[in-house]
Amino acid sequence: MKILVVCQHYYPENFQITDICEELVRHGNQVTVLTGIPNYPQGEFFKGYDTHHHRNEIKNGVEIIRAREIPRHKGLLHLAINYISFCFFASLKALTIKRDFDVIYAYQLSPILMVIPAIILKYLSGKRLFLYCCDLWPESCESFISNKSFFYKVIKFFSTWIYRQSDVIGVESEDFLDYFVTRHQIDEKRLLYIPQFADSSYLNQQFDEPHENINFVFLGNVGKPQNLQHFVKAFSKVRTQTKFLVHIVGTGSFINELKEMVIEYKLESKFIFHGRHPVEEMGKFYSIADACIMGLTGKSIIGHTIPNKLQGYMAAGKTVIAAIDGAANNIIQTSNCGIAVSADDINALSQGIQDFLDHPEKYKNCGENGRRYFKKHFYKDQHIKSVESVIEILNRKEADKWIPYLKIEH
Repeated sequence: MKILVVCQHYYPENFQITDICEELVRHGNQVTVLTGIPNYPQGEFFKGYDTHHHRNEIKNGVEIIRAREIPRHKGLLHLAINYISFCFFASLKALTIKRDFDVIYAYQLSPILMVIPAIILKYLSGKRLFLYCCDLWPESCESFISNKSFFYKVIKFFSTWIYRQSDVIGVESEDFLDYFVTRHQIDEKRLLYIPQFADSSYLNQQFDEPHENINFVFLGNVGKPQNLQHFVKAFSKVRTQTKFLVHIVGTGSFINELKEMVIEYKLESKFIFHGRHPVEEMGKFYSIADACIMGLTGKSIIGHTIPNKLQGYMAAGKTVIAAIDGAANNIIQTSNCGIAVSADDINALSQGIQDFLDHPEKYKNCGENGRRYFKKHFYKDQHIKSVESVIEILNRKEADKWIPYLKIEH
Protein backbone atom coordinates (compact mmCIF):
# COMPACT_ATOMS: atom_id res chain seq x y z
CA MET A 1 0.00 0.00 0.00
CA LYS A 2 0.98 3.62 -0.49
CA ILE A 3 0.79 5.45 2.82
CA LEU A 4 1.09 9.20 3.35
CA VAL A 5 2.18 10.01 6.91
CA VAL A 6 1.72 13.47 8.41
CA CYS A 7 3.63 14.43 11.56
CA GLN A 8 5.48 17.61 12.48
CA HIS A 9 8.36 15.58 13.94
CA TYR A 10 10.49 12.97 12.18
CA TYR A 11 14.11 11.86 11.81
CA PRO A 12 16.59 13.07 13.01
CA GLU A 13 14.28 14.07 15.86
CA ASN A 14 13.79 11.18 18.28
CA PHE A 15 10.17 10.01 17.88
CA GLN A 16 8.70 6.56 17.34
CA ILE A 17 7.09 7.55 14.06
CA THR A 18 10.50 7.15 12.36
CA ASP A 19 10.73 3.50 13.45
CA ILE A 20 7.11 2.91 12.45
CA CYS A 21 7.55 4.29 8.94
CA GLU A 22 10.77 2.39 8.31
CA GLU A 23 9.16 -0.82 9.55
CA LEU A 24 6.15 -0.26 7.28
CA VAL A 25 8.59 0.01 4.35
CA ARG A 26 10.25 -3.24 5.39
CA HIS A 27 6.79 -4.83 5.26
CA GLY A 28 6.51 -3.88 1.59
CA ASN A 29 4.62 -0.59 1.84
CA GLN A 30 5.51 2.68 0.10
CA VAL A 31 5.71 5.43 2.70
CA THR A 32 5.91 9.19 2.20
CA VAL A 33 6.18 11.51 5.22
CA LEU A 34 5.09 15.14 5.28
CA THR A 35 6.98 16.68 8.18
CA GLY A 36 8.79 19.80 9.38
CA ILE A 37 12.40 20.89 9.67
CA PRO A 38 14.03 19.21 12.69
CA ASN A 39 14.51 21.54 15.67
CA TYR A 40 13.07 19.62 18.65
CA PRO A 41 13.82 19.85 21.58
CA GLN A 42 16.51 22.56 21.53
CA GLY A 43 14.54 24.97 19.35
CA GLU A 44 17.29 25.40 16.76
CA PHE A 45 17.51 23.68 13.37
CA PHE A 46 19.65 20.54 13.42
CA LYS A 47 23.03 20.81 11.70
CA GLY A 48 22.65 20.44 7.95
CA TYR A 49 18.92 21.24 8.02
CA ASP A 50 17.28 24.59 7.38
CA THR A 51 14.76 26.16 5.03
CA HIS A 52 17.12 25.61 2.07
CA HIS A 53 18.88 22.32 2.82
CA HIS A 54 17.62 18.74 3.21
CA ARG A 55 14.06 19.80 2.48
CA ASN A 56 13.44 16.48 0.71
CA GLU A 57 15.34 13.24 1.20
CA ILE A 58 14.98 9.47 1.29
CA LYS A 59 15.96 7.72 4.52
CA ASN A 60 15.85 3.91 4.79
CA GLY A 61 13.29 3.71 2.01
CA VAL A 62 11.00 6.45 3.38
CA GLU A 63 10.44 9.52 1.21
CA ILE A 64 10.61 12.61 3.43
CA ILE A 65 9.04 15.90 2.35
CA ARG A 66 9.74 18.80 4.69
CA ALA A 67 7.50 21.84 4.96
CA ARG A 68 8.92 25.11 6.20
CA GLU A 69 8.52 25.98 9.85
CA ILE A 70 9.81 28.59 12.26
CA PRO A 71 11.96 26.93 14.96
CA ARG A 72 10.67 26.62 18.53
CA HIS A 73 13.39 28.70 20.23
CA LYS A 74 12.38 29.35 23.85
CA GLY A 75 9.25 30.70 25.48
CA LEU A 76 5.53 30.22 25.02
CA LEU A 77 5.18 32.81 22.23
CA HIS A 78 7.89 31.20 20.10
CA LEU A 79 6.34 27.78 20.71
CA ALA A 80 2.95 29.02 19.50
CA ILE A 81 4.57 30.53 16.40
CA ASN A 82 6.30 27.22 15.71
CA TYR A 83 3.02 25.33 15.99
CA ILE A 84 1.16 27.69 13.69
CA SER A 85 3.99 27.95 11.16
CA PHE A 86 4.13 24.19 10.54
CA CYS A 87 0.36 23.98 10.22
CA PHE A 88 0.38 26.83 7.68
CA PHE A 89 3.33 25.76 5.53
CA ALA A 90 2.46 22.05 5.62
CA SER A 91 -1.09 22.91 4.56
CA LEU A 92 0.32 24.83 1.60
CA LYS A 93 2.53 21.85 0.77
CA ALA A 94 -0.56 19.61 0.95
CA LEU A 95 -2.09 21.55 -1.95
CA THR A 96 0.70 20.48 -4.30
CA ILE A 97 1.77 17.10 -2.98
CA LYS A 98 1.29 14.08 -5.26
CA ARG A 99 -1.96 12.31 -4.38
CA ASP A 100 -1.28 8.74 -5.47
CA PHE A 101 -1.39 7.37 -1.91
CA ASP A 102 -4.02 4.93 -0.61
CA VAL A 103 -4.44 6.05 3.00
CA ILE A 104 -3.43 9.01 5.19
CA TYR A 105 -1.86 8.26 8.58
CA ALA A 106 -1.59 11.21 10.99
CA TYR A 107 0.72 10.56 13.94
CA GLN A 108 -0.57 13.20 16.34
CA LEU A 109 1.82 14.59 18.90
CA SER A 110 1.56 18.16 20.19
CA PRO A 111 0.11 20.33 18.84
CA ILE A 112 -3.08 18.93 17.38
CA LEU A 113 -2.74 21.56 14.64
CA MET A 114 -0.26 19.22 12.91
CA VAL A 115 -3.26 17.12 11.79
CA ILE A 116 -4.84 19.91 9.72
CA PRO A 117 -2.62 19.27 6.64
CA ALA A 118 -3.75 15.62 6.82
CA ILE A 119 -7.40 16.70 6.86
CA ILE A 120 -6.82 18.95 3.83
CA LEU A 121 -5.25 16.00 2.02
CA LYS A 122 -8.19 13.80 2.99
CA TYR A 123 -10.67 16.10 1.31
CA LEU A 124 -8.48 16.86 -1.69
CA SER A 125 -7.76 13.18 -2.38
CA GLY A 126 -10.92 11.48 -1.17
CA LYS A 127 -8.77 9.07 0.89
CA ARG A 128 -9.48 8.02 4.46
CA LEU A 129 -7.62 9.24 7.52
CA PHE A 130 -6.22 7.18 10.40
CA LEU A 131 -5.16 9.30 13.39
CA TYR A 132 -2.95 7.85 16.11
CA CYS A 133 -3.21 10.05 19.19
CA CYS A 134 -0.17 10.35 21.44
CA ASP A 135 -1.12 13.65 23.13
CA LEU A 136 -4.68 14.51 24.15
CA TRP A 137 -5.94 17.93 23.19
CA PRO A 138 -6.97 20.37 24.54
CA GLU A 139 -5.83 18.83 27.85
CA SER A 140 -2.15 18.86 26.78
CA CYS A 141 -2.11 22.66 26.85
CA GLU A 142 -3.59 23.01 30.35
CA SER A 143 -0.12 23.41 31.85
CA PHE A 144 0.20 26.85 30.24
CA ILE A 145 -3.40 27.89 29.48
CA SER A 146 -6.27 28.08 31.98
CA ASN A 147 -9.07 25.67 31.05
CA LYS A 148 -11.52 28.46 31.86
CA SER A 149 -10.05 30.94 29.38
CA PHE A 150 -11.63 31.90 26.07
CA PHE A 151 -8.52 30.76 24.19
CA TYR A 152 -8.79 27.31 25.77
CA LYS A 153 -12.41 27.03 24.66
CA VAL A 154 -11.36 27.90 21.11
CA ILE A 155 -8.68 25.19 21.21
CA LYS A 156 -11.23 22.69 22.54
CA PHE A 157 -13.61 23.50 19.69
CA PHE A 158 -10.94 22.96 17.04
CA SER A 159 -9.63 19.83 18.79
CA THR A 160 -13.08 18.24 18.69
CA TRP A 161 -13.50 19.22 15.05
CA ILE A 162 -10.12 17.74 14.09
CA TYR A 163 -10.73 14.45 15.89
CA ARG A 164 -14.13 14.11 14.24
CA GLN A 165 -12.57 14.35 10.78
CA SER A 166 -10.67 11.10 11.38
CA ASP A 167 -12.13 7.83 10.13
CA VAL A 168 -10.39 5.80 12.85
CA ILE A 169 -8.55 7.01 15.96
CA GLY A 170 -5.92 4.86 17.67
CA VAL A 171 -5.08 5.53 21.32
CA GLU A 172 -2.14 4.38 23.45
CA SER A 173 -4.15 3.88 26.65
CA GLU A 174 -7.46 2.09 27.20
CA ASP A 175 -8.42 4.91 29.58
CA PHE A 176 -8.60 7.23 26.55
CA LEU A 177 -11.42 5.31 24.85
CA ASP A 178 -14.13 6.67 27.14
CA TYR A 179 -12.49 10.11 27.04
CA PHE A 180 -13.00 10.41 23.28
CA VAL A 181 -16.61 9.29 23.55
CA THR A 182 -17.54 11.71 26.34
CA ARG A 183 -15.23 14.65 25.60
CA HIS A 184 -15.32 14.75 21.81
CA GLN A 185 -18.43 12.65 21.06
CA ILE A 186 -16.53 10.17 18.88
CA ASP A 187 -18.36 6.96 17.97
CA GLU A 188 -16.75 4.18 20.04
CA LYS A 189 -16.73 1.95 16.93
CA ARG A 190 -14.12 4.29 15.41
CA LEU A 191 -11.77 4.00 18.40
CA LEU A 192 -9.02 1.42 18.86
CA TYR A 193 -6.56 0.73 21.66
CA ILE A 194 -3.11 0.22 20.12
CA PRO A 195 -0.33 0.26 22.75
CA GLN A 196 2.91 2.01 21.98
CA PHE A 197 6.09 -0.05 21.79
CA ALA A 198 9.64 0.23 23.06
CA ASP A 199 13.06 -0.86 21.89
CA SER A 200 13.05 -4.62 22.42
CA SER A 201 16.84 -4.81 22.05
CA TYR A 202 17.05 -4.18 25.81
CA LEU A 203 15.27 -7.48 26.50
CA ASN A 204 18.33 -9.66 25.93
CA GLN A 205 20.87 -7.37 27.58
CA GLN A 206 22.03 -7.61 31.17
CA PHE A 207 22.31 -4.22 32.83
CA ASP A 208 24.06 -5.04 36.08
CA GLU A 209 27.35 -3.16 36.31
CA PRO A 210 28.79 -3.40 39.86
CA HIS A 211 28.35 -0.23 41.94
CA GLU A 212 28.45 0.83 45.58
CA ASN A 213 25.30 2.86 46.17
CA ILE A 214 21.65 2.05 45.55
CA ASN A 215 20.92 3.98 42.36
CA PHE A 216 17.53 5.38 41.36
CA VAL A 217 17.53 6.51 37.71
CA PHE A 218 15.14 8.76 35.78
CA LEU A 219 15.49 8.85 31.98
CA GLY A 220 13.67 11.32 29.74
CA ASN A 221 12.08 14.74 29.49
CA VAL A 222 12.11 16.83 32.66
CA GLY A 223 8.87 18.81 32.55
CA LYS A 224 6.45 19.75 35.28
CA PRO A 225 3.96 17.01 34.24
CA GLN A 226 6.63 14.38 35.00
CA ASN A 227 6.05 15.15 38.71
CA LEU A 228 9.71 14.86 39.69
CA GLN A 229 9.04 17.53 42.31
CA HIS A 230 7.13 14.85 44.22
CA PHE A 231 10.18 12.58 44.15
CA VAL A 232 12.34 15.31 45.67
CA LYS A 233 9.85 15.67 48.52
CA ALA A 234 9.54 11.89 48.89
CA PHE A 235 13.31 11.32 49.03
CA SER A 236 13.60 14.08 51.64
CA LYS A 237 11.39 11.97 53.94
CA VAL A 238 13.47 8.79 53.57
CA ARG A 239 15.36 7.73 56.69
CA THR A 240 17.91 5.01 56.01
CA GLN A 241 21.53 4.09 56.61
CA THR A 242 21.71 2.72 53.08
CA LYS A 243 23.64 4.98 50.74
CA PHE A 244 21.67 5.95 47.66
CA LEU A 245 21.86 8.33 44.71
CA VAL A 246 19.22 9.68 42.34
CA HIS A 247 20.36 10.12 38.73
CA ILE A 248 18.41 12.49 36.46
CA VAL A 249 19.27 11.79 32.82
CA GLY A 250 17.63 14.35 30.57
CA THR A 251 16.59 17.95 30.52
CA GLY A 252 13.49 20.02 29.91
CA SER A 253 11.41 23.02 30.87
CA PHE A 254 11.36 22.14 34.60
CA ILE A 255 15.04 21.31 35.05
CA ASN A 256 16.05 24.59 36.70
CA GLU A 257 13.14 24.53 39.13
CA LEU A 258 13.97 20.91 39.96
CA LYS A 259 17.58 21.78 40.74
CA GLU A 260 16.39 24.61 42.99
CA MET A 261 14.11 22.18 44.85
CA VAL A 262 16.99 19.77 45.39
CA ILE A 263 18.96 22.60 47.01
CA GLU A 264 15.92 23.74 49.02
CA TYR A 265 15.46 20.23 50.47
CA LYS A 266 19.22 19.86 51.08
CA LEU A 267 19.57 16.85 48.79
CA GLU A 268 22.51 18.08 46.70
CA SER A 269 24.60 15.08 47.79
CA LYS A 270 21.86 12.67 46.68
CA PHE A 271 20.89 14.01 43.24
CA ILE A 272 23.14 13.93 40.16
CA PHE A 273 22.04 15.76 37.01
CA HIS A 274 23.61 14.21 33.92
CA GLY A 275 21.95 16.39 31.28
CA ARG A 276 20.71 15.16 27.92
CA HIS A 277 22.28 12.04 26.38
CA PRO A 278 21.55 10.27 23.08
CA VAL A 279 19.44 7.12 23.08
CA GLU A 280 22.53 5.06 22.26
CA GLU A 281 23.98 5.89 25.68
CA MET A 282 20.97 4.86 27.78
CA GLY A 283 22.46 1.41 28.35
CA LYS A 284 25.20 2.73 30.61
CA PHE A 285 22.61 4.35 32.87
CA TYR A 286 20.44 1.24 32.98
CA SER A 287 23.59 -0.68 33.97
CA ILE A 288 23.92 1.26 37.22
CA ALA A 289 20.18 1.41 38.01
CA ASP A 290 18.75 -0.61 40.87
CA ALA A 291 15.35 0.96 40.19
CA CYS A 292 13.98 3.41 37.63
CA ILE A 293 11.61 6.16 38.69
CA MET A 294 8.80 7.93 36.86
CA GLY A 295 5.81 10.13 37.55
CA LEU A 296 2.98 11.92 35.80
CA THR A 297 0.60 14.54 37.06
CA GLY A 298 -2.79 13.16 38.02
CA LYS A 299 -4.79 16.35 37.65
CA SER A 300 -6.48 15.45 34.37
CA ILE A 301 -6.92 12.68 31.80
CA ILE A 302 -3.28 13.38 30.80
CA GLY A 303 -2.32 11.54 33.96
CA HIS A 304 -3.72 8.35 32.42
CA THR A 305 -1.15 8.37 29.61
CA ILE A 306 1.26 5.43 29.48
CA PRO A 307 4.69 7.12 29.22
CA ASN A 308 7.08 5.48 26.76
CA LYS A 309 9.70 5.29 29.48
CA LEU A 310 7.62 2.66 31.30
CA GLN A 311 8.08 0.22 28.43
CA GLY A 312 11.77 1.10 28.27
CA TYR A 313 12.22 0.45 31.98
CA MET A 314 10.39 -2.87 31.69
CA ALA A 315 12.39 -4.00 28.64
CA ALA A 316 15.63 -3.21 30.49
CA GLY A 317 14.53 -5.46 33.34
CA LYS A 318 14.48 -2.77 36.00
CA THR A 319 12.25 -2.40 39.05
CA VAL A 320 9.89 0.53 38.46
CA ILE A 321 8.95 3.02 41.18
CA ALA A 322 6.16 5.29 39.96
CA ALA A 323 3.83 8.02 41.16
CA ILE A 324 1.18 7.75 38.50
CA ASP A 325 -2.53 7.06 37.98
CA GLY A 326 -4.60 5.21 35.41
CA ALA A 327 -3.42 2.54 32.99
CA ALA A 328 0.29 2.87 33.80
CA ASN A 329 -0.41 2.29 37.49
CA ASN A 330 -2.49 -0.77 36.60
CA ILE A 331 0.25 -2.16 34.34
CA ILE A 332 2.89 -1.89 37.08
CA GLN A 333 0.65 -3.58 39.62
CA THR A 334 -0.65 -6.25 37.22
CA SER A 335 2.83 -7.15 35.99
CA ASN A 336 4.29 -6.94 39.53
CA CYS A 337 7.28 -5.05 38.15
CA GLY A 338 7.63 -2.57 41.00
CA ILE A 339 5.88 0.01 43.15
CA ALA A 340 3.01 2.20 41.90
CA VAL A 341 1.32 4.82 44.06
CA SER A 342 -1.19 7.54 43.29
CA ALA A 343 0.27 10.46 41.36
CA ASP A 344 -0.04 12.96 44.21
CA ASP A 345 0.51 10.70 47.24
CA ILE A 346 3.95 11.83 48.38
CA ASN A 347 3.77 9.91 51.66
CA ALA A 348 2.99 6.62 49.91
CA LEU A 349 5.80 7.30 47.44
CA SER A 350 8.26 7.93 50.26
CA GLN A 351 7.14 4.75 52.04
CA GLY A 352 7.61 2.76 48.83
CA ILE A 353 11.13 4.10 48.35
CA GLN A 354 11.89 3.37 52.02
CA ASP A 355 10.63 -0.20 51.65
CA PHE A 356 12.76 -0.72 48.53
CA LEU A 357 15.85 0.45 50.40
CA ASP A 358 15.09 -1.57 53.54
CA HIS A 359 13.90 -4.80 51.89
CA PRO A 360 15.53 -5.12 48.45
CA GLU A 361 14.95 -8.88 48.42
CA LYS A 362 11.19 -8.26 48.03
CA TYR A 363 11.82 -6.72 44.62
CA LYS A 364 14.42 -9.08 43.14
CA ASN A 365 11.96 -10.56 40.61
CA CYS A 366 10.39 -7.27 39.48
CA GLY A 367 12.74 -6.83 36.54
CA GLU A 368 11.98 -10.21 35.00
CA ASN A 369 8.27 -9.73 35.69
CA GLY A 370 8.39 -6.50 33.69
CA ARG A 371 10.19 -8.15 30.80
CA ARG A 372 7.64 -10.96 30.73
CA TYR A 373 4.78 -8.44 30.50
CA PHE A 374 6.64 -6.44 27.84
CA LYS A 375 7.03 -9.50 25.62
CA LYS A 376 3.31 -10.10 25.72
CA HIS A 377 2.11 -6.54 25.12
CA PHE A 378 4.75 -4.08 23.85
CA TYR A 379 6.67 -5.60 20.94
CA LYS A 380 7.15 -3.38 17.91
CA ASP A 381 5.81 -6.10 15.59
CA GLN A 382 2.51 -6.12 17.45
CA HIS A 383 2.14 -2.36 17.04
CA ILE A 384 3.03 -2.42 13.33
CA LYS A 385 0.59 -5.26 12.61
CA SER A 386 -2.16 -3.29 14.35
CA VAL A 387 -1.42 -0.17 12.29
CA GLU A 388 -1.33 -2.20 9.06
CA SER A 389 -4.66 -3.83 9.93
CA VAL A 390 -6.31 -0.42 10.30
CA ILE A 391 -4.76 0.93 7.12
CA GLU A 392 -5.75 -2.16 5.14
CA ILE A 393 -9.39 -1.76 6.23
CA LEU A 394 -9.38 1.96 5.38
CA ASN A 395 -8.06 1.18 1.92
CA ARG A 396 -11.10 -0.94 1.08
CA LYS A 397 -13.78 0.57 -1.13
CA GLU A 398 -16.47 -0.16 1.45
CA ALA A 399 -14.36 0.64 4.48
CA ASP A 400 -17.24 2.26 6.36
CA LYS A 401 -18.94 -1.14 6.56
CA TRP A 402 -15.81 -2.76 8.01
CA ILE A 403 -14.68 -0.10 10.51
CA PRO A 404 -17.25 -1.11 13.18
CA TYR A 405 -15.79 -4.65 13.14
CA LEU A 406 -12.16 -3.62 13.62
CA LYS A 407 -10.71 -5.53 16.55
CA ILE A 408 -7.08 -5.62 17.62
CA GLU A 409 -5.85 -8.47 19.81
CA HIS A 410 -3.26 -7.64 22.49
